Amino acid sequence: MHRKKFHKLTLIAMLILAACTPAVVTETLPSSQAEPQTTSVPPTESAIAAPFWETQLSGAVNSAPFVAGDFVIVATADGVIHAVRAETGDSVWTFSPQTKVWDSSVNGDEARICAGMEGGLVTCLDTLTGEQLWTADLGLAAQSRLAVTSDRVIAPTTLAGSGLTNDYTGQASLFALDATTGEVAWEFVTDNYILRRPVVNGELIITGGAYQVEGQPNGTVASRIYAVNLADGSIRWKYESDDGLVRWVESDSDIVVFSAASETVYALNLADGNLLWKFGPGYWMQFPIMQNDSIYLGSGDENFQSIASSSGKQNWKYAINMSALNQIGRPLIQGDRIWFNSVTGEIYALNLANGTLARQMSTGKSSRVGGALIDNLYLLGDPDGKLYAFIVQ
Repeated sequence: MHRKKFHKLTLIAMLILAACTPAVVTETLPSSQAEPQTTSVPPTESAIAAPFWETQLSGAVNSAPFVAGDFVIVATADGVIHAVRAETGDSVWTFSPQTKVWDSSVNGDEARICAGMEGGLVTCLDTLTGEQLWTADLGLAAQSRLAVTSDRVIAPTTLAGSGLTNDYTGQASLFALDATTGEVAWEFVTDNYILRRPVVNGELIITGGAYQVEGQPNGTVASRIYAVNLADGSIRWKYESDDGLVRWVESDSDIVVFSAASETVYALNLADGNLLWKFGPGYWMQFPIMQNDSIYLGSGDENFQSIASSSGKQNWKYAINMSALNQIGRPLIQGDRIWFNSVTGEIYALNLANGTLARQMSTGKSSRVGGALIDNLYLLGDPDGKLYAFIVQ
């Protein structure tokens, strides 16, 4: 789908960036020291950038928006899915069913937007129109983000979560549905009571969650990661640790990385699940993004960092020097920069190569989750149900 370039915004962008881009402060350590290069940001500038557009949605934005074609897709806490035109902020369609959508489950592409719903349902919509294409009854709640490919919708399920009667001894399933019809292609029954955020890497699907440890006090849980064949749902390997509930799983090239309650990053070999290395900053970590043998993520020690996925060695780190709760959301890569926003509404862009500051902007808007990036617009939502677009380039 052809996407319009925002040439008409160039003058506005220049004025905003002139007011909102601070000087870069770089601290480079001598090469003899083991620590990687560290950069830090000066105090946040007082100027507040005005949004290019804003639109009111039906409920709080507690899940990050994402781009599908020319649209920004936003799921709100009241169980509604919104499609907004990225260029203007105009509403294109809304999906507001009587059966609530789990906002954290929504994912999609230019063809379809898919979501888990109350009552063990999964549904897919036409991205252009919001028309409901099909609904499948899985009998298990799909509350975590689905994975969507051109021909499959991968649904993780859980027996513990919002609105459920928790069963920590139950067996959650991973489902593969035909993306066109919604028919179940296969079901993989696990020994976890919860599965989270599957990712597809080539012929494998990687997912993880938690299980209750037998013989331990009630409530003691451990982590289990599965690699499943995309074609038929057969298991390739599994990996167990005593780290508790898995927070996230990512995979790129021949590496799988995950983090759980102990705030340690584990790296596994994609082919066989063997442990390659651990990296433990000792603080909570955001959802990462992986590219070109690097893992990029923020952590609760007020640093954003790049880690070599082949070794676990830290390439560089960037000190935000603000509240430890001020880094949120999955970062976004565009060209040679990586973008992320804070809970208090600052938008940052760092140079991928060395972590130096390329852009910083104060929006004055609170955001509980990360944003979306399309061309020269950064989009974020707030707890009051507003979606904002800011010119950042």
